[in-house]
Amino acid sequence: MKKIIIILMILLLFTTSCYAVSIIDKIMYKQFFLNLIKRIVLVHRITGEVKYILTDQGDWVLLLGAQKNQYQSMYNFQTNSK
Repeated sequence: MKKIIIILMILLLFTTSCYAVSIIDKIMYKQFFLNLIKRIVLVHRITGEVKYILTDQGDWVLLLGAQKNQYQSMYNFQTNSK
């Protein structure tokens, strides 16, 4: 009986922590549509840093390196030109 309770508690701990991270991400990031490439990116609300891009399959992909710099410059150009 104790093992079942411990397993349920561990399962509850993992699921609630994943849900909390999801809520924090929704608060911290906003979706932004880049007109130039017709794609949606996730941008940090405070710093304006482009973090993820939405693929055609519906997956969020983390941007790194030169690719991140390209999308960041497109985001900066579009927000400054409005």
